[in-house]
Amino acid sequence: MNSFFKIVLVAALFTSLYSCQKDDGVTLTPDRPYGEVFVEDSTKIREFMDSHYITYDSDFNVTFTQIPNGGSQTPISDMNELDTIQRKIHDITYVIYYLKLREGSGENITRVDSSFVSYKGFTFNKTTTDNVVTYNQTVFDEKQFPVWFSLDEVIRGWSEIIPLFKTGTYTSQADGTISFDNFGAGVMFVPSGLAYFSTGTLSIPSYTPTIFTFKLHNLRRRDHDRDKVLSMYEYGNPLDTDRFKKSPIDTDGDGRPDYIDVDDDGDGVLTKTEIAFTYDQGGVTKTGYYPYHGALVDDPSTPYNDTFGIPRKYTGPLNSNNKPTPLPVDFTDVGRIRRHLDNTSKPPYE
Repeated sequence: MNSFFKIVLVAALFTSLYSCQKDDGVTLTPDRPYGEVFVEDSTKIREFMDSHYITYDSDFNVTFTQIPNGGSQTPISDMNELDTIQRKIHDITYVIYYLKLREGSGENITRVDSSFVSYKGFTFNKTTTDNVVTYNQTVFDEKQFPVWFSLDEVIRGWSEIIPLFKTGTYTSQADGTISFDNFGAGVMFVPSGLAYFSTGTLSIPSYTPTIFTFKLHNLRRRDHDRDKVLSMYEYGNPLDTDRFKKSPIDTDGDGRPDYIDVDDDGDGVLTKTEIAFTYDQGGVTKTGYYPYHGALVDDPSTPYNDTFGIPRKYTGPLNSNNKPTPLPVDFTDVGRIRRHLDNTSKPPYE
């Protein structure tokens, strides 16, 4: 069962339980406070990292092993590859541990892209018998061959950690198989508040932190609202240098983030219309769409200038007739407000 399917099941479960409560008088147990559970999860995760070491092969298949009494292995908590990020969610500041075994050599992925990943998820249970502490690991989900996941549709821990890695390269073999290399590979330790929290299953008890090993093989850019602007450019300020802390932006303040809003600036003109242009090809007028950023070099085989990104139609000061003086269309200013985000800029454009 994959993680996305689990999330769908969670939604269905809550709907079913609510119906039972309404019709049959069933009383639901309130969820525990997120902050209280996070403190417990952090202790469990830290104890696991202090008591285990990892090994992995050339393909970054990871094994966790408990350090024996007197063992000299380096615990996870002392590894140079261990890092943390902090995110304020549920009115508390989560500290999320992760291991960056390899960053990857390809493209950066964002929270609104689709990821092509292989992974293994497991929980761990600490038991003490005759003063001997043992950790039992239970694998609840595993995909040895890559599958596609949209990062805005999986557990929050994934959407926070996966964008810290890059994709790799791939080669098609003569037998039809594909081999992957140079991909991002790591481990994430996810507090239950950023995973399944109070939703209990046979393999994932309620309020249980989870651990995932993963490999990011590829990505697919998405356009959620099909407005011809990739969602990665509509999720947070593109000029923000800290891409990991970006959150959805809502240019027109209508409650719909730009990446799911077909009219980003609320001027009554579809975004797709505002970024369109026409060109002639063999005597036939065709419609194209400006990319968010233009290409570095123009492709001579195309009948339009590929270096043009979405422009802004500037308007100058009022002239003697009390009308704005048109200024040239600008394609290059890095800080320009592109015209689909400017409700004073409407077609027809020059």
